[in-house]
Amino acid sequence: MEEFQNLPVVLIGAHAGTGPAVAQAFVERGARVAVGVVASHGSAPAPLPDTVQFGMDASDVGSIGTFFDACESAIGPVAVVVNVAPPIASGNALDFAAADYRKAVEQELIGPILCMQEAARRMVPRGFGRIMSFISMSGKTGVHKHVAPFAAAKGGLVTFSRTLAAELAPTGVTVNTLATALFDVQVASMPDGAEVVKGIPVGRPGRSQEAAHAVLFLSSRNAGYVTGETLNLSGGRFMD
Repeated sequence: MEEFQNLPVVLIGAHAGTGPAVAQAFVERGARVAVGVVASHGSAPAPLPDTVQFGMDASDVGSIGTFFDACESAIGPVAVVVNVAPPIASGNALDFAAADYRKAVEQELIGPILCMQEAARRMVPRGFGRIMSFISMSGKTGVHKHVAPFAAAKGGLVTFSRTLAAELAPTGVTVNTLATALFDVQVASMPDGAEVVKGIPVGRPGRSQEAAHAVLFLSSRNAGYVTGETLNLSGGRFMD
């Protein structure tokens, strides 16, 4: 608990998926949390409890720099950055238009990369940092149907994260990804959710709090030897 007291944490896109649970977990442990509302994710939602919130355009380097400046003015030198993925569109790979693929790459690959770059440039001189991205299991396995643009972009984010992790390894800054599959917030919106759960070996969907605790571990000082990894959170459906 004491390790996270007053820790400056930035959560980008935290209103999506398991993001609110991640924010709550940090807040409950005394962290100072700033939330980035990404323009391309839609209209600005109400702030998450006990956090500060700033808008940003993840496609614009200047906007990203301004966003991090605002965060650091409010909560201090950023130590943890987490990219949270927004909901995705579904469809057949052959039916998506070129514009759909370009949009996915801009939002789910280029945007997070630019945010990670800005965060790392600030963290490296300080000798400590934790950078993470939620990618969904589809970005790692490539076996999910109907999410080709998203999976392609997230697959690229995994590879970029590994490369960045290797380059930053001596600096005290770690870079990891979390691959989630069939969590409560996702299954609740599925018309066949009960049937889908039958295919999960542990017999239930993931709980948002479990994703949050995975982020807490990777944010801790005791996780300094873990970098360039993709942590599977799938209830046993996918194993390395």
